[in-house]
Amino acid sequence: MAERARRRRGSAVGNPVIFAPVVEPAKQIVIDTADALGISQAAALEAILLALPLDRDGVPAFVDRTRFQKNEELPIPAA
Repeated sequence: MAERARRRRGSAVGNPVIFAPVVEPAKQIVIDTADALGISQAAALEAILLALPLDRDGVPAFVDRTRFQKNEELPIPAA
């Protein structure tokens, strides 16, 4: 495999770090994108995230919001 494109030395200093466990298919998308473009997985994830079309409130346009609307009320009896 060809050498991967690297960022300038020190360009990551001061950038926030993302750490999140993900399902294997999601990780594979990052790996495949990085391999196809010849870039690091970090650069691939950054490219994927920056390419997402966002609604006015910052939520990706394709997200089914109803999937995340849950009743968060705690089952505490009234006094």
